[in-house]
Amino acid sequence: MPQPKPEGFLVVIPARGGSKRLPRKNLMKIGQESLLGRAIRCVDTLDKVSEICVTTDDKEIADEALRYGPYVHFLRPEFLATDNARTIDVVIHAVEWFEAKGRCFKGVILLQPTSPFRAKQHVQGAIELFEVRGANGVVSVTEMEHPIQWCAQLSDDSSMEAFGESQGTQQRSQDLKPYHRLNGAIYIFKTGAELREKGIVYDKNTIAYQMDSVSSVDIDTEADFLLARAMWQLGQEKKQ
Repeated sequence: MPQPKPEGFLVVIPARGGSKRLPRKNLMKIGQESLLGRAIRCVDTLDKVSEICVTTDDKEIADEALRYGPYVHFLRPEFLATDNARTIDVVIHAVEWFEAKGRCFKGVILLQPTSPFRAKQHVQGAIELFEVRGANGVVSVTEMEHPIQWCAQLSDDSSMEAFGESQGTQQRSQDLKPYHRLNGAIYIFKTGAELREKGIVYDKNTIAYQMDSVSSVDIDTEADFLLARAMWQLGQEKKQ
């Protein structure tokens, strides 16, 4: 039986109902849109996106997603809705669900709703990087706010001896080469066997898509949310 022709990109937006640190965070609003709605808006008009899949176990979240389009294709099974469920397993489940329906994609894009300032142009730029570089994956990063060379582990008695042993703690930030960290905003990977066997892999064929620090805000706690909302409000006031 011939394999179906690969379509463009499948976007997977994971949004389960349970969240211990910040309950119902996917439905929380910045401005007039929920975090979930903002994630959908990043990709709902991109030409190279063939399908959007909001994967959730929660009816209220599903109803919110359906306000934006027919993006809830199934309710996530219970074993993928626990605190221990891995995001990559949720992504693979969505890919295989579509494959069982005779649809396959050139790549899968993972967008977590907790990055409210990730914009359409960021996703478009990451897709272009993925294609131009012929990459196996593209992952968004941002420059670390402080030099990693200023970091060390405290001893049990809170001694700062390890800081004294590090040469970096004595250097100015402008003299140190910057490090980058994952910001959780965008992940793009091919949908082949490697994704299923190894999950997310960081190697020479995985390329970093660099984002600025404001666009990289990630909401995990109430303090994160309040800060993000204040930043958005300040941005709106500057536009007036």
